Amino acid sequence: MARAIRQIEKKQLSEEEERAQDLQAIIKQIAENREAIEDTLIILKELHDFGVLDMLKGLLRTREKVGAIAVEQLNQTGMHNIIKNGMSTIQLLSDMDSDQIKTIFNGVNKGLERMAETSNYNENIGLWNLYKSTKDIEVRNSLNAMIQFLSGMGEGLSQKHTS
Repeated sequence: MARAIRQIEKKQLSEEEERAQDLQAIIKQIAENREAIEDTLIILKELHDFGVLDMLKGLLRTREKVGAIAVEQLNQTGMHNIIKNGMSTIQLLSDMDSDQIKTIFNGVNKGLERMAETSNYNENIGLWNLYKSTKDIEVRNSLNAMIQFLSGMGEGLSQKHTS
């Protein structure tokens, strides 16, 4: 019958052997991630050539002063409203359907193009010409969209006052 193992001797590596193993592990990691490392070096070179790294070094060297200035700017009275308004705008945009936004902006863009083509903004249009323009399908679509917008906006405003 075999003798029971009572003590396991762990081979103790010297500091030099441990460093050699660590170096081998690092070399293996570099070899496995060669392409990513090369891309990172290219990005770093571009950042260096553009002067971004120098700016970052300067920013890190003066981080206490920069932090104090940033906090001072954030504590200004108007800044709180700017932050709240920015968050509300982001919330509004996140609630909207991207296809709807695209359609609306497309319409606004076409309207601005048509407006830019017209050079006589000061021309009196008159009631008869205004009535005739309502026969145009594009004008009717725009008026309908604006009426729906005003209706929805009124609904939203009345909800704000009741809640």
